[in-house]
Amino acid sequence: MKTWTVLELIDWSREYLAEKGFGNARLETELLLSHALSLKRIELYLNFERRLKQEELAAYKALLKRRLAGEPVQYVTGTAAFMFAEFEVNPAVLIPRPETEALMEVALGMIGEIAQGPRVALGSTEAGSVDPCENELLVADIGTGSGVIATTVALKMPDAKVLATDSSPAALDVARRNVERAGVADRVRFLEGRSLEPLAAEGVRGRLTAIVSNPPYVPTGEIETLPADVKGYEPREALDGGTDGLDCIRGIVQDGPAFLAPGGALVLEVGDGQAGTVRDLLRESLISVEVFRDYAGRDRIVAGRAGPRREGGGDDGQDHR
Repeated sequence: MKTWTVLELIDWSREYLAEKGFGNARLETELLLSHALSLKRIELYLNFERRLKQEELAAYKALLKRRLAGEPVQYVTGTAAFMFAEFEVNPAVLIPRPETEALMEVALGMIGEIAQGPRVALGSTEAGSVDPCENELLVADIGTGSGVIATTVALKMPDAKVLATDSSPAALDVARRNVERAGVADRVRFLEGRSLEPLAAEGVRGRLTAIVSNPPYVPTGEIETLPADVKGYEPREALDGGTDGLDCIRGIVQDGPAFLAPGGALVLEVGDGQAGTVRDLLRESLISVEVFRDYAGRDRIVAGRAGPRREGGGDDGQDHR
């Protein structure tokens, strides 16, 4: 029986996956092999000449077989990278994508601007300084899924507290494990329920620094056109945005501004081609509405700010290009 070195197995698997039509064959090979060997990817390069034990080879083959059957590599390994951190994922949650990293960059930038300027004290209706203990950053992550948004906000903003909602108990279990792993569980609270509904009982109307969401936005009729490893494995309820893909987005746009403190931000990830429509919807209740591009240059993030009394009243008409 052949004894494989790490490098030999990487080279063979890369070629085999490429022949089978997998576009990221080298990356996926390294992710699967590093998981099978309990090594970091960089450590594979330090162990090219290492010969695999038969039990290690068997473990790797089992993972490779799952990937060849179409299961996403992130579900096979149980982990996904997001903004230079690693998160647990399973079929109860969406796999985080680069578009959501772009969403987070916009959201963190806006939250940072709010943190540096005068903020509204919790329970107050006017900007200014009151009890500094009450003048805190309070962020809502709507449809948290694996919790990558909530966790990242808590990691990057040490003064922030996060309320994260999801209608799926299984997704909330994953998200809780991720915030615990990141060491920020004391500043993230999870609420079970659909979209913004769980916030109503929390007494946070008019108090949120920001609402950030990657909601379902794929039109129902397009679900079957998605790649097989998406439509066959990822949770449909986290993908399906209704007839035009905007059902959940409309709800957040309609009800979200009432939860924002004056100057608070609403930041949404939207589907390709939806940004203009969502921008126009946000302009009905928010000011300074902007459209931001993702890393591929597509208009995929829409954000706005609440006015002084959350009454809307126009915007600056700018798109970020």
